[in-house]
Amino acid sequence: MLKKTRNLRLAALVGICMVGFLFAWQNVQALKYGYSIEKIRREIKDLESANTYLKKEIQASLSPEKLEAEAVKLGMVYPEPGAVVILDGPPAAAKAGRGWLAKLFNFNKAS
Repeated sequence: MLKKTRNLRLAALVGICMVGFLFAWQNVQALKYGYSIEKIRREIKDLESANTYLKKEIQASLSPEKLEAEAVKLGMVYPEPGAVVILDGPPAAAKAGRGWLAKLFNFNKAS
């Protein structure tokens, strides 16, 4: 009977220790996942701020003043007033493929 009680107490002690270790392991895992989540949130915040900064940089680099300054650095100049030719109508390539049959049936939408 004494041996049975001792085994029962030992089994109870082992069970309590296992529950304690399980509880401790669960808390350690929860902390580990919590730190991982916070690290990922920090990374997301950093990436969002970098994204915002880069969008502002793109907008600034596409501004007319910035483009004009870059063009001047490259040696570009404004064209002379008579050098600009404005073309009216469709490009010549659009009319090139139209033959007499298309003109006969009025398939050429530009004409």
